Amino acid sequence: MKNVVILGYASLDHVIALDGPAVPGQTTRITERREDAWNRMGGAPWFIARILEQASSCQTVPVTWIGDDRSGEYYLSAMKEIGASTAGIRVIPGGRTPVTLMVYEPSGEAICLYDPLPAAGDTRPSLEAGHRDLIAQADWLVLTIAPADATLAALENCRSDAKVAWVAKKDAHALPPHLLERIVQRADIIFCSETEGSTIRDALAGTQAKPDLILVETYGRRGSSLEIRGERTLLQPPATLPVLDPCGAGDTLAAGTLSCLIRDAGSPEAALRQGMQDAYHLLSQRQNSEEKE
Repeated sequence: MKNVVILGYASLDHVIALDGPAVPGQTTRITERREDAWNRMGGAPWFIARILEQASSCQTVPVTWIGDDRSGEYYLSAMKEIGASTAGIRVIPGGRTPVTLMVYEPSGEAICLYDPLPAAGDTRPSLEAGHRDLIAQADWLVLTIAPADATLAALENCRSDAKVAWVAKKDAHALPPHLLERIVQRADIIFCSETEGSTIRDALAGTQAKPDLILVETYGRRGSSLEIRGERTLLQPPATLPVLDPCGAGDTLAAGTLSCLIRDAGSPEAALRQGMQDAYHLLSQRQNSEEKE
C-alpha cells in the first residue's frame, strides 16, 4: 500500500446562489442556501483523500491546519470516518477553522471567498518536524493550494524517488513565480483548469520539466485533455449535468486519475477517464440532492 501525503488548506464550504450580480451599494437576494451545502466538508485535501480512500490503493495523510473549535472537531471526525490519517492535521490552539463561501450568480459564475485560519499569537500554518517526517516517508506527494513556504518545504523534504502531483489553482499569495518554477520542474503530473492553463504552459516553456510529465487540463462541460511529450488527447465527459455547485469536481477528477496511476491500473488516458467518471458521480449526487428539495 502506498503512502500519499496531500498538502493543502482545509475548508468548510458554504454555498449560496444569488438572484443577480453582487453589486456594491445594492441589495442582492439569496435564492438558495441548502442545508447540506452549508458547513460542508471542503478543501482539496478532503476531496482528494475521500476518493483515494475509496479506491483502497493507499493510505492518505492530509497535511493541513484547523482551529480547536467545533468546526475543527467536525473536520477531524469526517477525515477519520473516510479512513484518512489525521497525523498530519495540525490543530492550532485558539485558531478558527477556515471556511469558503461559494457565491453563485445567475450566469453560473462563482465568487470564491476564502477565510483562512488566522494566526494565533506567533502560530501560523507551517510545516513542523512531524509534517516533514511524514512527507519524507511518502511514495506520493500531492500538492494543492497551501502556504508558499509550506509547499517549498514539502518539495525539499520529499524523497527523490517519490512521485509529485500538483493540483494547480491561481493564488498569488500561495504561488510566487520562484515556487511555480520549482513545482513544474519536480512534478510528474499537473492538473489545471482552462483558466490556469496558460500560466502553467508559460511556466513549462520557461523551465526544464520532466520528459514524461503528464498535463491534464479541464474544460468544465467540454471535457478534459491529456498531454504527454507534446501529444494531446481530448476526452469528452461522460455526460453534462446542470448543477448549481460544481465545487470540488476538479479535485475529484484529479483524485480519481491518481487512484489509477498509484495502482498502476492502465494507461494515463484510462486513468483520466476514471477521474472524469468520479467527478461526474460527485455532480450527479449533487443534482439528485438539489432535485429532492
